[in-house]
Amino acid sequence: MSWTSLAIIRKHLSDASVAATTVEDEVHALYGITLAQLEHKSITLNSEEVKTIDLAGPYSAGSKVLSGTSWSSLVHENLVPNSIVVSGDQALDTVYVEGTDYVILYETGRIKRVTGSAIPDGGTVYVWYFYYTVQVKDTDYQIDYDKGKLNRISNGSIADGSTVYVDYTTSAGTVTDDLINEAITEAEDKILARLKDGYNGSSTDQGLKTGATELALAIVCNAKAMDMMLKSPSDEADGAASQWKVMSQRYERQAWETLDRFLKARSPHAPQAVQNESWSIWAD
Repeated sequence: MSWTSLAIIRKHLSDASVAATTVEDEVHALYGITLAQLEHKSITLNSEEVKTIDLAGPYSAGSKVLSGTSWSSLVHENLVPNSIVVSGDQALDTVYVEGTDYVILYETGRIKRVTGSAIPDGGTVYVWYFYYTVQVKDTDYQIDYDKGKLNRISNGSIADGSTVYVDYTTSAGTVTDDLINEAITEAEDKILARLKDGYNGSSTDQGLKTGATELALAIVCNAKAMDMMLKSPSDEADGAASQWKVMSQRYERQAWETLDRFLKARSPHAPQAVQNESWSIWAD
């Protein structure tokens, strides 16, 4: 018997608005296989990009002809921001200005002149830049998404002592499958313990399915609120924890309203509902 599922809970969580932060080019030096602590925890699964600069000097991309305002591709992608030099000659006698004479898409490695540029339409420019080498998870590095920790792999391509530049998204919305499955089991056990006569674990009423989903979501959100407060003490974490708590309370109220017609009345000796600081409200 199951009135809800991992996929259903995940869908609701993905639709929820929970604090998230995008981090770009966070710098760390990796020594041996020692763990480096990122500035944030609860990293969104597979959101990271770990990069190194493996050049002793700027890469010479040679000449490019820039016509009109059409994009022209360079040799590499993932260019290092603010590292590009564009000149009208190899001697760097005429250096053009980014944003005034040309624009760059650093991630995709493309360049174009802009309207009013000092670069002649159809003119030849010479380009130099640094670019990142993007490293491979589980080959070059390992990451603990929950704890926000990163380490190099000894036989990978990140040299011992190298500086890495890390992009990632940190989201209070990162929830493990184990937590969701435990919440589903807990929610459905609590519902079964209080079902009215005529209903059982095989009942297929939509209200039971909806209520089980809401109750499981309340448990997940409450767990995440506590997790954020315990593991990442900061103003940002406090704000995310508050959002989880508000969501938990909302799902809790919805669950009880939805399930009311299916459940026996609570014992007069049962604890009163209290802003789900604990889950005693679901006691028999």
